[in-house]
Amino acid sequence: MTRTKDLKTETIIREIQFWKQTKLLPEQYCDYLLAFYTGGEEINVGNQTLIRRSFTYIDVLISVCILAISLFVIYFTELSIVLQTTILAGFVGLLLGMGIYYTKKQISPMLLYASAASILLLSSIDVAEVVFKGSPLELYITLFLNCFLWIVAGVKWKLNYFSVAGIIGVVFVSIYILL
Repeated sequence: MTRTKDLKTETIIREIQFWKQTKLLPEQYCDYLLAFYTGGEEINVGNQTLIRRSFTYIDVLISVCILAISLFVIYFTELSIVLQTTILAGFVGLLLGMGIYYTKKQISPMLLYASAASILLLSSIDVAEVVFKGSPLELYITLFLNCFLWIVAGVKWKLNYFSVAGIIGVVFVSIYILL
């Protein structure tokens, strides 16, 4: 019984791989189906080894530490705005680089990208407050630009969570302005 079940699962996985290679289904759907049928675990299909993992505790720890250091740099130091921006841009670059590396290794980079987007949002708000001396109009423009960036990134790289976050951000900022 389990041998026939293993054979069926292996056949399904091979078919999904074929769909992914021939672009019959979008890559995201194929990745989801592969993760579903493999249980997110490593599985051998023929001579290929498939691995599709979500983030690990190390990823969570790295993201939380970088976010905490970013908040510390923004709110609890007397560094110049140029130095703060440089440090935060380095953190964003580090997280994006890790996300790209994880994508190539078939590991979900969602947490890393979300952390990078959060740091970019915080740093752009900080820069807007310093440069424009707390003007609400420029703050709203900065928030809208961040939301627009999230929507564009979500559409371009097929990251639905960024598109949804950007749309929700635009709605909330618009409601705040109108009220």
